[in-house]
Amino acid sequence: MFVHIWRMRARKKRVDEYEKFGRQMTLPSLKKIDGCMGAHFIRVFEARKPEYLWLVFWRDHKALEKARTNPLWRDQIKRFEAGNFYKSIPLELVCEVLESFTSPGPKPRRIARPVKSAKPAPAEERAAEEPASAEPSAPAFAGPTAEGE
Repeated sequence: MFVHIWRMRARKKRVDEYEKFGRQMTLPSLKKIDGCMGAHFIRVFEARKPEYLWLVFWRDHKALEKARTNPLWRDQIKRFEAGNFYKSIPLELVCEVLESFTSPGPKPRRIARPVKSAKPAPAEERAAEEPASAEPSAPAFAGPTAEGE
């Protein structure tokens, strides 16, 4: 796998437009290019001036080189340059991944919607709906006692 890294300083007055461009134009375009395995659009947190990184993961070097000739890629470069987003020429690196791991991130939190409560069933109906267990349930695990037993 290869990683294409761009590091760029943005113009302060163009930060909002640049972030919108990255989210709404560049990321969706990269998703459509064969061989692109993922991309991260990153703002450098502690930078005094607006600074950004792009980490774009490619299946292999051949896929990255082929992407450079893709009309979607070329269109993004033209739009980026026309947007006058950067203060200095971006630094571009192509890196080969030697080893990596990915940890599953936290699951997105969903906002619970109120559930319309149904009229509770009488006790006899609830008992009839619950299946009778053939085996007694196992006792709950209590953990070790103070004595270590």
